[in-house]
Formats: sequence, structure tokens, C-alpha cells
Amino acid sequence: MTLKPLLLSASFLILLAACNKKESSKLQKQDTSKNATVKTDSLQEGEATPRKESINLFTVMPKDSSDIAFVSLSDIYPVDDEKDTLALPNIEKLGKHNAQYFAFSKNYRKRFLSKTNIAETDSVFVYDYAKNKLASFLVKNLKTAAMLNGYSSEEDWPHHNYDFMIGFEINKKQLSGFSEYYRDALVYVGKENPFSKEGLKPISWKKIAPKDYPSKSLKKEDKNTLKGTNAGNTYSYQTDSYQYFLQDYLDSNKIIYARRLLVTDSKTKEIIIEKLYSQSEGTSPAPLNYENGDDAVEQYTGKLFKNKPEVVFGFLYESFGCPAISIIDKSNEEIYLQCDNRH
Repeated sequence: MTLKPLLLSASFLILLAACNKKESSKLQKQDTSKNATVKTDSLQEGEATPRKESINLFTVMPKDSSDIAFVSLSDIYPVDDEKDTLALPNIEKLGKHNAQYFAFSKNYRKRFLSKTNIAETDSVFVYDYAKNKLASFLVKNLKTAAMLNGYSSEEDWPHHNYDFMIGFEINKKQLSGFSEYYRDALVYVGKENPFSKEGLKPISWKKIAPKDYPSKSLKKEDKNTLKGTNAGNTYSYQTDSYQYFLQDYLDSNKIIYARRLLVTDSKTKEIIIEKLYSQSEGTSPAPLNYENGDDAVEQYTGKLFKNKPEVVFGFLYESFGCPAISIIDKSNEEIYLQCDNRH
């Protein structure tokens, strides 16, 4: 998604490239990378475990050419322990072919729902922010299933517990009209729909003179990150509530190495958030909307959640971690998707 590429076999490659918009080499998943993709004013140093988000958001993917769309919740229901026979049935007994994808029996479903704090009366809300389209499904009407992740295949038999993604099965026909490969879709599981009806807007950047970029000194750590770079183009975008300023930083080859975002209050001009999005082993700056003369959209802003301030996102391609949504307020909250990235 614009919060969006994981890398997989056949159709899974296409799907995850659409979801994260960046190909990468086959590597092991690194949970701690979630904390290294964007620098803000208030991120905590030295976090040893994955952050607990204020809201768990998931992604949805098509299962090959079948009529199944799959929502993985494995980030909150890990099944790494091979001895945990209550999480997954005996894979070898299922057989090489049947183990590729299978629905849970009653006992395994019950444990899955219990461990993820999901009730049969809850709903799965699938929201496409690019189309402003919402679909919802009662949990009790959805199958719980396990699907072999894209880095494993039938040839890798016998499989291990950690080779599987666990989640909900949705019929693709019920997601008709959503973005291709569901790349702009977010999923929430709970009692009430958290998504606003107001919808998000693509950011239409306009070049401005460097002197019009707000005067604010770089933080010490950002200066270190940008050492050896030169300032490039400067951009702006304005809504009734906020003005967004973006500064490019170029490496010695005049390639964009980083971008600095400042969001100010449209009336008071106070800086609300400051972010630095930079190149790293697992991240690279995403192109700006319409930059290549097409209709591709990466950056969105607006009222995504009913009970939270406005958001902005879409500045980084992620390889090892999951995309984040930035809340526009002094908390500098970053909501990382539970995207089940297996890199």
C-alpha cells in the first residue's frame, strides 16, 4: 500500500509488490526494523520488542488465482513454537498438498480467537482509503485458516509452524471495487468501525522557493544522518487545517537520499510534527505523487480515524518492516501496520 513490497513466489510477488511498492531480497523478518524507518521527535531509544500500537491494523492479500482474499493476523498470533500443538495441527499428518492452505477446526479456531482477544460477535472491517470504500464481515461468518507464507513452497516440505500465516478468509467477490491487490486497504478487527467517513486526500505537491520552507534547525541525530548530502527541491501542500513542507536531500550522485517533512498549523504556523525519512538497508524514499507523470499516489493525508487527529503517510518504501501512519499532533504517534512482513 502507499503505506505499502514484500517478495514472494508467483502471484504473491505481485501482491506484495503492490502492497509495499518496493522489491527487496529474500531476508528474514526483522521486527525491530519497525522502529528504524522514520525519525520523529518522540520515538523511544533502545526498544527491544515490537511496539504495541494504539490500534492494530492489518492488511489483506489475494490468495493466488483463487476466489480467496486472506487477512493475516500472525503478527499478534505467533506460532513459532514447534511443540505448540494447540496453535496448529500436526502439519505432517495433513500431508504435503493439504498443508499449503487449510481451514481451522473448531478447537484451533477457538484458541486463535481466545489468544487474539477476538469474539465471534466482532467484525472484520476492510477499508480502502483510496476509494473511500468500506466492507465489514461478522467474525462468526468467516473461516479461520492457515496459509503457507510466500517464502515457502510445496518443495520445502516438511513445513514448520513459522512457515504459516494465520488469519481470516474472505471471498474476493465481497471486496469488489477495491484497489488492485487490495494495496490501499486497511483491516481492523473489533466491535466498532474505527474508520472515518470523511476520506483521505492524495497530496498534490507544488515546488516552492527554499526561503519559503519553515526555519527550524535540524536535530543533532538528523544532522548526522544527512552528513554529506545537499539540499534539493522544496515542496508544499496546504489544506484548511495544515500546511505540509517537504525538503529533499541528495547524495553525491544527486539521488534523493532523504526527505524532511514539517507539518504546520495553517492558522498559527506552529510546527506540529517533524519527520525525517531516509535511505537505509531496509528503507528508501518513495516517489512523490504524480512525479513520474502518471496517476500513482503514495502520500495521503486527512481524517482516517473517527477518534484520532488527522494523519499523513506514504513517504517510505519498506523492505524489512511494515509501513507506518503518522498522527498529526504533538504526540508524534506512529501506527505501524501489522503487515506480516517475512523478510
